Amino acid sequence: MSLNLGNWQLDTVNGGMFRLDGGVMFGVVPQQIWKHVAIPDSKNRIQCANHCVLARDGSHTVLVDTGYGGKYALLDRKFYDMEPGEPLLEGLAQLGVLPEAVDCVVFSHLHFDHVGGSMRQDAAKRLSLTFPNAQHVVGRIEWENASSCLPELVTAYSSQEVISLRELTRLRLVEDGEEIVPGLAARLTGGHTEGHLSFMFRSNGQTACYPGDICPSTYHLRRMWHLSYDVLPLETRRNKPRLLAEAADDGWWMLWNHDPTAVVSRVNRDEKREFVAVDSSKTL
Repeated sequence: MSLNLGNWQLDTVNGGMFRLDGGVMFGVVPQQIWKHVAIPDSKNRIQCANHCVLARDGSHTVLVDTGYGGKYALLDRKFYDMEPGEPLLEGLAQLGVLPEAVDCVVFSHLHFDHVGGSMRQDAAKRLSLTFPNAQHVVGRIEWENASSCLPELVTAYSSQEVISLRELTRLRLVEDGEEIVPGLAARLTGGHTEGHLSFMFRSNGQTACYPGDICPSTYHLRRMWHLSYDVLPLETRRNKPRLLAEAADDGWWMLWNHDPTAVVSRVNRDEKREFVAVDSSKTL
């Protein structure tokens, strides 16, 4: 998918398809309901995309999230049915973009499927930066939680990746509303994690929003449909409808992260279903 938004060219790049338990993806929604929109396999897993976004404006080459990368062990890859190799780098190569050309990597949050592709691992298990010339941008609250070593968060974040981001990158911490580069701003949405960010691309009166995991797909447009991983579900239920209402009223494009069929959509208000996706660009 390629979307021209004023000065921005936005391209979706595959960060690696995978499967995740349906109960994880839909939280309190019963399987008897969610199975009608996402068909589970024999292990109760549903297909999830991992759409990263490559954004270019002639001055900057920005990558939003990095997928899970190629360094996970075989058991992990089997558990999540991850794609082999390094899908993100393969996708960038198809667009003619070398890793060295990316000058800014921004993370919605630091879970494995969003940050894993930021590092590569050699045969001796030594880590190196996938994007060696890029500034790496994380929300301040997200970074504080990920690096806190709090016992209740220890399984949410990889200490190896957090340490590597600290030691190997030009790390920049940003606040709610801060402009990262001209025409790209961070928006604190919380919910999924306390410091979860969405990203707003704006140019020539147009807006495209990457909501990240506060609304990971067109299946999650209803207030109560959200991931069981959300650490602050009440925030998700408050902030997601606010974001979607702005998108509907102002005609934003929404860049879905985990939707296995829709890459980008607009959204409309709907009396029965709260919001619906329209004008979707499909994948697969």
